[in-house]
Amino acid sequence: MEFLAAPDAATTDGARRWRQYAGGGPATYAAAAVRCGRQAALITRVGDDCFSEFMVDALTHEGVDVSGVRRVAGRQIGLCFHAVTDGRTKLLFHRRDSAATTLEPGDIDAGRLATAAALHVPGTVMQISPSARETARHAITTARDLGVVVSFDPNIRTIPGGTEAAAAFEEAVACADLVMPTLAEATVITGKQNPEDAARELRARGPKLVAVTLAAQGCVMLAEGDAHPVHCPGYEVDVVEVTGAGDCHAAAMTVGYLAGWDPPRIGAFANAAGALAVTAVGHFGDALPTLARIQALLDHGRRRSP
Repeated sequence: MEFLAAPDAATTDGARRWRQYAGGGPATYAAAAVRCGRQAALITRVGDDCFSEFMVDALTHEGVDVSGVRRVAGRQIGLCFHAVTDGRTKLLFHRRDSAATTLEPGDIDAGRLATAAALHVPGTVMQISPSARETARHAITTARDLGVVVSFDPNIRTIPGGTEAAAAFEEAVACADLVMPTLAEATVITGKQNPEDAARELRARGPKLVAVTLAAQGCVMLAEGDAHPVHCPGYEVDVVEVTGAGDCHAAAMTVGYLAGWDPPRIGAFANAAGALAVTAVGHFGDALPTLARIQALLDHGRRRSP
C-alpha cells in the first residue's frame, strides 16, 4: 500500500493531506502483466486490516488472481510513504511484522506452479524476513525443477552485504532465466559500474537474458549466445511520478521473453511500458500501461538519445 502527499503540496513537509494508492512491487508486476495480455496470480499474505482489503479489491479489479493470497489475523499489510523533497522521492517503509513477513514455503503450491508459464520473484521478499526468504528460495527451486521460467528482479532495499540475503540473491541470479536489476543493483551484485560490464558478469552467472535498467535512458540487454550487449533507448514522456516503473518494465520484459521476441524488441516493449508508468500518480489505474498505449508509444514515441 502506497501513500503519497496530495498534489497541492510542494513537499511532504508541507502536506496536509495524503492519498492512498494500491501498489507495491509484486502487486504492480502482476497487474502490469495482466495489462500486457497475460494472466497473473499473486502469492502473498495480507492482514485483516482495511488497507489489506483495499489492496485485494484493487488487484481483483485489475484481473489478478488473488486465490493464492492468504489473510493473517492480527497483522496488516506493509505500508510505504513517498517523501518528496526538492523533486526527489525517498521511500519510507513500514513493514516490520507485516503479514508478508510470515510467508512460509508451504504457501507455494507445486501443482499450481506447474501450470504457470513463469514465476516472478522480487528481491524484497528475500529481505523482509528469514521465512519469506526461504519461501522465495523454495519457489525458485520448485519452478526450476518443474521447467517453469524464472524471472528475478533484485529490488534491493537494504544492501545485502555478507548476510544470508546476499547468498539468496546469488542463488536467484544463477537459477533465473531473466534477471533485471537497476544499474545500482547490478553494481552491488557484480562490482561493475559500467552497465555493459555488469550485464556480461550477470550473464556469466547463469541467466539466459539480463536487462540492466537505466531509468529514463532505457536498458542494456544481453542474451544467451549473444557476443555483445544491446542498448535499448528509453522514451521521452512527461514525468509525473516515477515509482512502479521498474515493476511495469519487469512485467513487460517477462511478457516479451515468453513471446519469444529478440532482445531489441523485448527491450523496446519493456521501456515503453516503464515510460508510461511514470506519466500518472500511483501504481495502478492510469499508471499501468496497456498494450494499446505501449504500441502507440512504440509507433509514434520519441526515443531518447544515447
